[in-house]
Amino acid sequence: MYCKVVYDVPLDREFDYAVPAELEGKVVPGVRVTAPFGRVLTGGMVTAVSEICTAPKNVKLKEIASVVDKRPLFGSDLFPLMRFMKAHWGGPIGQILFALVPPQPYFKLDNSPTSVHIDVKTPSFSLTPSQQNALQTVRAFPAYEFRPVLLNGPAYTGKTETVLRLAGEVLAAYGQTLITVPDIVAARQFIAEAEERFGADNVFCWHSRMLLSKKKKYFSAISNGLPCVVIATRSGALLPFKNLRLAAMLDEGDDNYKQEENKPYYHAREVLFFRAKMHGAALLFVSATPSLELLQRVQQGTVAQLPFTQAVPGHAFTPQIKLTEKKSEKSRFLSSFLLAQLAENLKRKETSLLILNRRGYSNAYYCLNCGVYAKCKKCGAILARENTPEHGDRLVCKKCGHTETLQQQCPKCHNLIFKSRGGGTQKVVTELAKFFPKARLLRLDSDTLKTKAGQGFEALAALKNGQADIIVGTRLASGALRGAKVTLAAVLDAELELDGPNFRASEKYGQMLFALRGHLSGVADGRLIIQSADQDAYDYSPLLAGDYQAAAQTELALRESFLYPPFVRLIKVLIKAKEADLLAAETARIKRLAAPKVLETLGPVWCAKKTDVLKKQYLLFKTDEERWLDLLAELDSFVPAKKAAVKISADPYDFY
Repeated sequence: MYCKVVYDVPLDREFDYAVPAELEGKVVPGVRVTAPFGRVLTGGMVTAVSEICTAPKNVKLKEIASVVDKRPLFGSDLFPLMRFMKAHWGGPIGQILFALVPPQPYFKLDNSPTSVHIDVKTPSFSLTPSQQNALQTVRAFPAYEFRPVLLNGPAYTGKTETVLRLAGEVLAAYGQTLITVPDIVAARQFIAEAEERFGADNVFCWHSRMLLSKKKKYFSAISNGLPCVVIATRSGALLPFKNLRLAAMLDEGDDNYKQEENKPYYHAREVLFFRAKMHGAALLFVSATPSLELLQRVQQGTVAQLPFTQAVPGHAFTPQIKLTEKKSEKSRFLSSFLLAQLAENLKRKETSLLILNRRGYSNAYYCLNCGVYAKCKKCGAILARENTPEHGDRLVCKKCGHTETLQQQCPKCHNLIFKSRGGGTQKVVTELAKFFPKARLLRLDSDTLKTKAGQGFEALAALKNGQADIIVGTRLASGALRGAKVTLAAVLDAELELDGPNFRASEKYGQMLFALRGHLSGVADGRLIIQSADQDAYDYSPLLAGDYQAAAQTELALRESFLYPPFVRLIKVLIKAKEADLLAAETARIKRLAAPKVLETLGPVWCAKKTDVLKKQYLLFKTDEERWLDLLAELDSFVPAKKAAVKISADPYDFY
């Protein structure tokens, strides 16, 4: 007997092995084995078993040394899911499979109980008509039938409560439910509520910072088909469900659902579409601000939409929204109006939240007179100042690659004096301390959330309990307002959000504003302040009216006009090399390879930092629905020259 094995390495191929007689019957597709790989025994996974050897006749095959698992850890959808992920995002099959099944040999299935005590606590309060309609609609789905539905409406209209009630019904019927949230912050906030309702033993929390012992316990229980409710970040979409009956994606439009840091790359939304269809499970997308990709599917009729229009009792307030200049005589970051509102909130002993989507220092170039940023004359994105040995001191557009000199004229006031702008959340906290020395100031961004003892988790607890006076955070903080006692929120720099290199910038900016508006509608006297040097750069009328659909339709029309997703497919290719000549040569090779299947090529865009050892630039390829999978497959199989590296990202979200 013979088998094929893959390893958790960046080699996109299978390796042939002979199966010893004593291991026949134990070596089956999906089990992990140890086998000679190079000069050492290494853990791999069996992908196929055959009585016929497919290796060349002159090759003597090595033998499998041992079998780690008594049975496959994943279900029957393991290899279909692997093929789906490879086709849509590329990457070696071994790295994809070992993202689905932990590579550690000691990470085995245990004898988890097949039944548990289930006692679902359902709140006794009455439901709104929108909630009742959604529950009746989903309950009417035939068993084991896949139907995707968008629960869409502002905050405090009962969407999450609807999901929890359906999850309770699935649990009571001994099924499995997956509820995904955008980040660890949201998971930590949501888990306590779920445990109180379903019992701590029936609720599993899954994210990257879980202890390995808990991951092993939960993975084993899910793989054994134990009835449960899983609260997870995006990686929860890859768990080995055996009886998945309901999958729900909260805050569907959030960027964090796209994995771009490590292989394999994927979007949780698309993975859930595939897996819910494979399992015949109901699929719910829950959002006050759904992505344009999902809204297009609603318009095409492939996703049903259930609107939530009535606010739950006690949360039907209309917040005040004010646009102001983004600087004052007293502060570089805070307008006079915002300073006055912060002082008033301190007197009331109410919590304020300030959002600046920048953690450290920025190299944006801005007018010293009115604060307007220098913008690209080709595409309108904010120019970044760069000083490199190759090109000297210049301004670079990170969106289209256009470069300009430092001599700029302000389009608003015609001033000729510009300055590089620095200052992230940390600098804002420092400045606030000068104005309000007795106030309790906390930061909430990815830097402060890196450790369990970090200030970020202190800020989260303070948000929930109303114990902080002013919290300064990035966009991450806007998603942490669930149950928070915040009456004043402010966006400190609208231009920074709007004019970045990401074509999704205005969509994300609008989603953040509508999310803030929604949260503030849950409190009396809620106020939202938006600081902007150019108040005509964004249409705020839908925000004032609370009409997200109108804002989304405007954005969809712009995307279609300029040929951007969801109307085309986008593939980003990042090229790295030590030598500039090699970098240019590899970039040219990739452009020639892609040319027959591309509608438009953007770039190359220089994206290396001063501290980077390698020179970097990226290309953006626009292609159509018919050719994008073929183009991705060709790019994924591209072999770069020695001393060069290439990273392929389908449907990219990261443009820095």
